[in-house]
Amino acid sequence: MRKYFAEVFGTAFLVIFSTVALVYVSTFQVGQMFDQVAVLALSLALMMFVFGPFADGGHFNPAVSLAAAMNKQITWKVFGFYVLSQIIGAIIGLFLSVSALIPVINTQMSSSSTGSTTTISAQKIYETLQPAASATSLPIALTIEAVFTFFLVFVTILAFKKMPKQAPVLAALAMMVSTFVAYPLTSGLLNPARALAPAIMTGLTSSAHVWYFLLIEILAAALAGLAVKYFSKNDEVAA
Repeated sequence: MRKYFAEVFGTAFLVIFSTVALVYVSTFQVGQMFDQVAVLALSLALMMFVFGPFADGGHFNPAVSLAAAMNKQITWKVFGFYVLSQIIGAIIGLFLSVSALIPVINTQMSSSSTGSTTTISAQKIYETLQPAASATSLPIALTIEAVFTFFLVFVTILAFKKMPKQAPVLAALAMMVSTFVAYPLTSGLLNPARALAPAIMTGLTSSAHVWYFLLIEILAAALAGLAVKYFSKNDEVAA
């Protein structure tokens, strides 16, 4: 059970850090986009260093767990429980972070120079955190999400195989460069659990796009898993 609790806690904290960073930048203009990307990458490295020893390196992402199962780093039974743990962790992290931020946001708005009496609800924040084709057409956004989900998963799983001690740093670097390019265009964060959590909190009715993003992230993860198997096969033959 310890490995599953590690995935719950790691995913929850990862979502908390990323959500707070996103809101700080978008609502309070604290920092810039690269700052929120850096917070996400640093939090991923930290969670992998802390919880990784208990949970096969630390996945916190169903896409990573899928590729790990395809490469026999974990069993398919463990994969199923990991995905459940990650979704639960993402929901907990999202709920806690948004619940804490709501009064802060509304206080900030009421004390601003505009004197706005409008209040922001949790539902509104959940909707804005769902992946979407924010700056491009849907096919282009899905392509971007697929390419960088593939890249993130490929680097992470290959690091688990070849350089397990350096895996947290390599995964964090992959997350940093990938989200820097992809997030302004898709808001997906390359993680099915992170994409699904706000949709669950809004009753699975507020965005039809989320299902396309979930599907494309899963397909990209499967392709990344196959790519890792291809490169690993060559190593096994050479050995």
